[in-house]
Amino acid sequence: MRILIAVTLACLSSAAVAGDVYRWTDDKGVVHYSDKPQAPSDKPAELPHLQTYSHSASPPPSAPLADTAPAPKAEGGGGGGGSFSIASPAQDETIRDAEGKFTVTVSGSLQPGEGVIYYLDGTAENKEPTPSTAFLYARVDRGEHSVSAALIGADGRELERTAAVTIHVKPPTARH
Repeated sequence: MRILIAVTLACLSSAAVAGDVYRWTDDKGVVHYSDKPQAPSDKPAELPHLQTYSHSASPPPSAPLADTAPAPKAEGGGGGGGSFSIASPAQDETIRDAEGKFTVTVSGSLQPGEGVIYYLDGTAENKEPTPSTAFLYARVDRGEHSVSAALIGADGRELERTAAVTIHVKPPTARH
């Protein structure tokens, strides 16, 4: 039985590349597949669409989002007062975006001149501090990653760094 399934799948995959696939049932009730019709009335079989994947060589750089809404005001504000943290995503959250996109937001308010540098797996994603409290990552590869952020003062010194948050990027897959 396993051999029959393997042969059928091999025929289907090669026929899908070559052209139409025909399906018929013989007088014993056995289903057959072929790239040629067995009778003039045979029509091509309806097969599910095959999902393909191509990996891009170099992902585009991520970019800070425009600060559309201020972060919730925390006691003490920025400046290293202990209120700076990752608001989302949550620890061990699974990201299921097909393009590997997700947004990191930080809580705490930034003082004038302060900015944020966002890190993915310990590597700075933006070289210059941004005043945005949200950062959009794009084309992050499948797997486990850590995200964190550093609060940078007006003088360019790191004032505070968030604890790293572990996330799991698992794009959706189709099953038949």
